[in-house]
Amino acid sequence: MVFIENLGKILIILIPIIILVLIVLIILEKRLKNKIRANNRNKFYLSEIREIDKTYYKKSLESINKIARDFFEEAFKIRKSMGYSELKKYFDQNNNSKAAEFSEIMNTLLYSKEKDNSKIQKLINLLIEIAETNEIISEAEQILRKGEISSIGKKEFKNEKNNGNNN
Repeated sequence: MVFIENLGKILIILIPIIILVLIVLIILEKRLKNKIRANNRNKFYLSEIREIDKTYYKKSLESINKIARDFFEEAFKIRKSMGYSELKKYFDQNNNSKAAEFSEIMNTLLYSKEKDNSKIQKLINLLIEIAETNEIISEAEQILRKGEISSIGKKEFKNEKNNGNNN
């Protein structure tokens, strides 16, 4: 009986505490979302591209090559070992004209003795456009965009269920 008589007092104390905890959790969630967005991989690649030293032709071309291969691997899930002629075919098939054009110019410059600084600038501009229009989405960002952290468990459950049906 004493518990029931004090239930109102207990609720009066617990409700503000629960509300305070919820407010803190909401604030932490917003900060986490902002932090993930601030560490966007595309911004990293864009800054790397803009910092390319254009004074030395060969060094510029090597830098562009390295950045592009890293970006393509992360954004398009493409192996770094693919040649630019293969990449051009891949991008043509996937209707990515800027990336296909980039691959064609890179292929030409890497395997010819031609030294054309205007093409280096063209590559840089194309790579900036590609990085701006093809967003890299991290796993953490994908989870936040869905808004459901519990979706991970659902996927595991579906996989277990599908595996059971196949046997």
